[in-house]
Amino acid sequence: MKKYIMYLILIVFGIMAFVNCTKTTIVAPDNFSVTPTDTVFKVGDTVKFKLQGTPDQIIFFSGEAGMRYQNVNRVKDTSGYTKLFFQAALQQGVLTNGDSLRLLVSSNLKGYDKASILSATWTDITSRNTKWPATVSASFVNSDSINLSDFKKSDSINIAFRYIGKQSAAVQQKWSIQGFTMIHIMPDGTKTGLFAAPQIAPGTATSAFAYTGWVQCSMANDTTTGYNVWNVGAAGVSSKTALKTPNGITIASGYPLIFNPGLLTNDPANNDWVITSKVSVNQVKPDMGVTIKNPTNNHMTIFYAVPTTYYKAVGTYTATFVAINQDIDVSKQVVKQVKFRVIPR
Repeated sequence: MKKYIMYLILIVFGIMAFVNCTKTTIVAPDNFSVTPTDTVFKVGDTVKFKLQGTPDQIIFFSGEAGMRYQNVNRVKDTSGYTKLFFQAALQQGVLTNGDSLRLLVSSNLKGYDKASILSATWTDITSRNTKWPATVSASFVNSDSINLSDFKKSDSINIAFRYIGKQSAAVQQKWSIQGFTMIHIMPDGTKTGLFAAPQIAPGTATSAFAYTGWVQCSMANDTTTGYNVWNVGAAGVSSKTALKTPNGITIASGYPLIFNPGLLTNDPANNDWVITSKVSVNQVKPDMGVTIKNPTNNHMTIFYAVPTTYYKAVGTYTATFVAINQDIDVSKQVVKQVKFRVIPR
């Protein structure tokens, strides 16, 4: 038995020694260098970079808006401005009977229940949009580009559509909202979609219902089955957790947002809100680079920045190449930057 134990100990030590001897040491790619083939190029030229060294991976930042290495950790920007866009359709009702749809912003909303909404401070920005529907129609009307920059001092805001329906001999108004989009535009022209999928490309200005987050709250006349609430869930209830609202309305999983009061005349007054999740008007996405070599690629000696993708405008650029050597546990990198000009052709 002692012999077997001794053999086992020797085997374990042998394996450990083998692992220690064969373990690869990751070193920084210090032999990596970059040189542009010229210091001045013309618009439409392919900008060529000579590469030396054998890193596992190379990430390229062109130096253009959205691809600047110095902005890889930037998540906030207070120097730019934020715009709101949407489309609205007034599909039923009378323009002059006192019904209205209001657009509001709050920076201190604490919850999505009646008490929280009533205690919050709301700024009415309805008048900032001059392109509300002027006729009853199924057609959607594009809003103005609504500036929200005066809210940039707030850490986050909520945006709401508030429907107010008056009791009258006419049917109340039916509204639909779609294409709700917010973008933050920085001084260099880089755009960030604030209500958009996390992985959108730089400059993309799109919105997705799934990423916006909408909650409805009915303040009045919410007992009629099938009507009188917006077609989204209340706090804690969404299309992922329930099929219908307590009123029997199918909860929307995509645009448009709809408030449908039904066809009753002399319907009691309505006061119904649909509110976004919180968003920071200063939020931006970090600039991103493009991987031009990964560990499975062959050795790279030249990189062609083709004019269909890069350097379409006159200017002075700082291109950055991040060379990386790595394994599962360790990553070491070297950053090289080169400057050049692009002039008119």
